[in-house]
Amino acid sequence: MKKKVLHVGLDVDDKSFHIGAFCKETGETFELSTRPHAGNLMKKFENFSDKNFELKICYEATYIGYSLCRELNKNGYSTQIIAPSLIPELASNRVKTDRLDARKLAQYYANDLLTPVHVPSEEDEHERDLLRSRSFLVDQRKVLKRHILSACRRNNLNYMSETGGKNHWTPTHERWLIDKINKLNGAIKINLEILYRQYEKLSEGIDEFVKEIEKLADKEKYKNKKDALNCFRGIDTLTAMTLITEIGDINRFKHPKQLTSYCGLDIAEYSSGGKERKFGITKMGNYRIRTSLVESCQRLDRANTLSKRLKNHRKGKDIKIIDIADRCTKRLKIKSNRMLDIGKPRNKVKVACAREFLGFIWEALNVAA
Repeated sequence: MKKKVLHVGLDVDDKSFHIGAFCKETGETFELSTRPHAGNLMKKFENFSDKNFELKICYEATYIGYSLCRELNKNGYSTQIIAPSLIPELASNRVKTDRLDARKLAQYYANDLLTPVHVPSEEDEHERDLLRSRSFLVDQRKVLKRHILSACRRNNLNYMSETGGKNHWTPTHERWLIDKINKLNGAIKINLEILYRQYEKLSEGIDEFVKEIEKLADKEKYKNKKDALNCFRGIDTLTAMTLITEIGDINRFKHPKQLTSYCGLDIAEYSSGGKERKFGITKMGNYRIRTSLVESCQRLDRANTLSKRLKNHRKGKDIKIIDIADRCTKRLKIKSNRMLDIGKPRNKVKVACAREFLGFIWEALNVAA
């Protein structure tokens, strides 16, 4: 006897899993809830299997990541994770509950109205987390640096006015700060000593992550792609690994426009009634890719000769990759200078160049894959 397909929507939270199920063939609906554990969830699903249903399950991308999806798939339940930003919404809908969300997911899933996200392998996710954890520590260190400088200003410790130095957190500034802390007394001395020790620990942690990422980059899995991206101006090993791990399998994107949309660099538009209105980038996508690209496009208008780093990275590399990188540099230099000449703000120029840059990266990764 042929099984009926039952589409199941899950609303996942810390207190309970809400289950909404919908069979398109018969119109049957089911609503259940269970404790937030994969084992309890599968016990509920066994009841549907006994009723001759074939389950197709989905849930929104949420704080539990891919773990629930992997657990269910491993136990034979076809499961997908849905992109929350692409779920259809009714403007008139003013009632939102976990039960209704689960039912809505099931009905939309049955009618092919949902967009699943790519689920990486566990190994890929763990390696990507190395880059993300380093980025997290870098952000924490930035906050700590600002806090230390604020404490110094409040206590009349001004490095630039005293020494004529132009930049903070250089080796000279750090030596000056340590010397000043040693000469202080009381609570301010204890405060700055503790803060500076935290700064040193964060810096050590970041350095450890960098070493591990460089080891990872030399693995066969990443080496060709990393070497290809290192041929581009503005991309070092850390940036290359960030782009590679965040993009994942480049073959998922059949055209650069799809990759542009994935990282939120496509242009927002609202055109109607014969009027065309375009706005800034949508920012509806992977911000880590977007940020890395914009940071790589800082001074493309001054791209003239090859640096020593680029010359070393290009030695022995595929001529196709070098040609792509040279075309990229030439095109982005022309584009950035043209936009700056007509008075466009520099930040807009960087973002516009980042959009173009992504197309060349897509081409290079396809050659290196």
